[in-house]
Formats: sequence, C-alpha cells, structure tokens
Amino acid sequence: MPVLLLAGDEDFLLSRRVSQLKAELVDPSWLSFNFQRLEIPSVREVVDAAATLPFGPGKRMVLLDRCDLFTKKKGKGAGDSEKLSDKQMKALLDDFDRALSVVAPETYLVFACPYNFDATLRTSKVVEKHAEIEHFQKERFFVGSHNARLETWCRKEAHRHGVTVDDDAIAYLLDSTEADLRQVANEIEKAAIYLLPEKNISLAVVSRLSPHHSHVFSLLDHWAYGRRQKALESLHELLSRQSGIPIIAALQTTLSKWVNLKAAVDKLNSGLPSGPGLKRREVSLADASRKVAAEFGLRPFVVELDLKRTAAFTAAQLAKKKTRLSRLEYMVKTGQMSDQHALTIFITS
Repeated sequence: MPVLLLAGDEDFLLSRRVSQLKAELVDPSWLSFNFQRLEIPSVREVVDAAATLPFGPGKRMVLLDRCDLFTKKKGKGAGDSEKLSDKQMKALLDDFDRALSVVAPETYLVFACPYNFDATLRTSKVVEKHAEIEHFQKERFFVGSHNARLETWCRKEAHRHGVTVDDDAIAYLLDSTEADLRQVANEIEKAAIYLLPEKNISLAVVSRLSPHHSHVFSLLDHWAYGRRQKALESLHELLSRQSGIPIIAALQTTLSKWVNLKAAVDKLNSGLPSGPGLKRREVSLADASRKVAAEFGLRPFVVELDLKRTAAFTAAQLAKKKTRLSRLEYMVKTGQMSDQHALTIFITS
C-alpha cells in the first residue's frame, strides 16, 4: 500500500521503522531524487507531495515527519483548520481524500506521527480509508514490574546482534533505564560487542558495563534510609560518569512512584472501620503490598520493599520533597545552580 501511517509515542521503534522503509523502498543511487522529507506538514503540503512521481528506477518515498494532523496536539499542521471556514476545510479535506486515493503505485507516502492516533478527527477519518496504519504505543512500565512484551522485545533485540540475554539481565536493563528502549538497545549492542566471541549477555556483563545504573538505586536506597554519607558517595560516583540531569529525572520518577504508593496505602487504611471506641487499625504491610501491587501492576515484593524504604515518610512529606527537587531542577536548567550543588542540597536537607 503506497500510504503508510506510523503513529505512537514510542519514538525509537517508530524511527527505526522509518529507517527500515527508507532502506527497502529507495534505491541509494537515486536517494537525492526519490526521497523527500517534510517536517510537520500541512494538509496542502501532503496533497502536493502525493502527486509526485519517482525519478528514474525504483520507488519514491515522501516522509511526512513529526506529522500532527491526526492528533489533537496543535502545531503547524493543525493550522489549516484554524484559518479556514467549515466550507473551505471541507473542500480541503475532499482534496486530501482524492490525493490519497490516486497516489502513484511507486510513490510511498509515509506519515511519521510521534503521537497516538486520534480516530475522531476529520483528517484521521480521511486517512483511515487509504492508509495502512502501524501503531507504536509506548508500553506502560513501572520499575520492578514484569512486562512480557518488553522482555520479549529485549530478547529479539539481542538476537539482532547474534546473542542471547539472561532474564535477570533484561530485568536490570529495563529497571535501570525505566524501559527507555533506545537506551536498552544501546546497552545490548554495547554488551554484544564487548562479549565477542561469546554469545550470552549475563547480569554480570550488563552491570559491569553500566554500573552507573546500579548506583542510582544505591543513591535512592541510602537517601530513603537516611544514610546521607553513603548517599553522597553514590552521588559522587554517578556524577563522575554522567551529568546530574538524568539523576534528577530518576529521583523525580521514583519520588512520584513513592508518593502514589503511600497515598494508596493511606486510602486502604482510611477505608477500615473507625469511630468512637474503636482502636485505630492499619492494613498489614503484606496485605497492603499485595493490594497496591495489583492496583499499579507491580510485583508485591517490590512494593513491600518500597514501603519499607519510605516507612519514615508520609505521602505529604514525600510530595514536599518532590516539590523541593522540582525547584532545584528548575535552578539547574536555568543556569542558577550546578547539578552537583543542587543534588547535594537535596540529599543533605
């Protein structure tokens, strides 16, 4: 089918699919003639591009990159509907419909949309009639959770490099990167090259090649238990390998998770019988872990560990810490404070 629509917020897999199509469709010798990229295209630009023909042998590929015509996200591409009357917009959409219906067999229109497809839009209803749609939706993932689809993807990614990967190595990579597939792919490729001529990626290999990931967890663990000196040592190790921005991002994500877990436990406890003459009760740690884990799609033992780590904090206190971290992050990103200074203040205050 000469009209392809790639849509979803998993931009790494989407961009990889674009590269694959470009390699398959366009003759490298005629690339400058038969490959065209339009960024954030309008409907009019798509209509014009749909009428183009290949030059010389092979196929022509028109990449409509960062296209936002099929999402409620506003941008240049959405401008047609804002400037035109309903009658004019209908005429434009009719042109869009006709243009997609008569795309030359050897011309491929590839819509690369880094947003999830919204089927309710008028432009979406038009393109659905003509395009083959491939979805690239980001998998929902929580650190410590089990996700069979992501684990299978990691095994396939290792196979691309001619190696296998152990389950505990997969768990380490997914947890330490928070399922950032671009980063996971880079780590697997790095491990595959490092191993040569061996063919199996173990936990020992990935932890040796990416030790800074484990230090993020150490930093969080020491901070939560009040071990400031140990936390500062972990921070020093991390900053010797990378900037502080990814560390702040990891802290933000974990604090958000902890706030949600503590709030969920508070909700469970508030639902217990209470009143005059009744002794205050709380759900046991094991029961709370099991119920909260089911709510968030996490493993119960992971939730239990997090609840133990945060036993000294209330949900409100953790939320206050997160707010403070957000202020420090703003100061780092606006150049008012160094990342090392900001993280040191956060850990010691």
